[in-house]
Amino acid sequence: MYEGLIEDWPKKVCYGPGSVSRLPSLISALGRRSAFVICGRTVASCGILDSVAAVLGSGLAGVFDAMPAHTPHTVVEDAAAEFARSGADTIVTVGGGSTIDGGKGIALLRATGGEFEPYAIDFARTGMDRAPMLAPGFSHIAVPTTAGSSSDVMPTAGIRDPARKRKLLFWDRNMVPDATVLDPELAVHAGPALSAATGMTAMARCIESLYGRTRQPITTGLSLHGARLLRRALPQSVAAPDDLAARADCQMACLMSGVAGINTMVCVVHAIGHIFSGRHGLQHGIAHSLLLAPSMRRLLPELREDQYWIAEAMGVATDGISADEAGQRAAESVAAMVAALPVPHRLAEVGLGEEDIAPIAAAAMDDYMMPHAPRPISAGEVENLLREVL
Repeated sequence: MYEGLIEDWPKKVCYGPGSVSRLPSLISALGRRSAFVICGRTVASCGILDSVAAVLGSGLAGVFDAMPAHTPHTVVEDAAAEFARSGADTIVTVGGGSTIDGGKGIALLRATGGEFEPYAIDFARTGMDRAPMLAPGFSHIAVPTTAGSSSDVMPTAGIRDPARKRKLLFWDRNMVPDATVLDPELAVHAGPALSAATGMTAMARCIESLYGRTRQPITTGLSLHGARLLRRALPQSVAAPDDLAARADCQMACLMSGVAGINTMVCVVHAIGHIFSGRHGLQHGIAHSLLLAPSMRRLLPELREDQYWIAEAMGVATDGISADEAGQRAAESVAAMVAALPVPHRLAEVGLGEEDIAPIAAAAMDDYMMPHAPRPISAGEVENLLREVL
């Protein structure tokens, strides 16, 4: 017997090659007239911004092209000020999760009169209690150029406070973009390392949704198919960046992972990822690539017979083996996939050492995602998990 709640779903999704050309009609359908584009330096320099600007034509009111990784709150404030001066009634975020979260941060500032802190999750002190966000009064269309964050379809955002080396985490349905555009022709600009790291974030979200404490049938179906698509399409996207079919499969798998993850909730790997980015300024995908297979080895046995489903999604032949063996082989399949990708394979490769283990583990225990593990996890167990990939 299942028990749960499906609360979060994408609002509108346009997908397929050339779908970025639908931006003007999306803006019109939302009752809006002009757009302010937010992106980072890479998007601005590789031709994507030029394509978006050409599509928007006279409807383009301005551009902020300096949104960096991890969405520092001071930069969000700068972008919000430029957006206000532009007079636009729509934000179009073009890029990865940091850029899309920047658009959400602007929405928060507009709705709250310029405040972040009262709306952030402080799980260690107040659990999930935080001030509710009002509607921002403008529309947000997300155009993701990577297939990892799923921020385009989720009510969550992460905005870094560099001075305090922590990430402010938010969750409010008024943050969900009004539409998302999945155009694989834009994704081909993501290089092999970025494609691999972001893709592993989506894979981790699929797998953690499958073993999360509050897993249920709808999210299980989305996660299983997302994992199947990524197992084939992610290595192909890295090896053949211009393969639009592989890029489209990664985009769809990422969307599925986001819908699954936000309705079931992910746990250990993502909680540690928050600490990696907030404390050390590292990409989420580094934590997800390094820690997913070791976490699977520890947590998949909690699924008992359902481990067969995950093994099959990861291409494992399950005839004649036990459920626990199927789960372990699924973890081995993920480890083999990661080993062939251009991502860091040890913590030492990104400058972390033994002295970082205990602080990371302690901070991760206070993350709001950690309680969603399928069984209780101790700080010591997180430390051992990190040491395994040191």
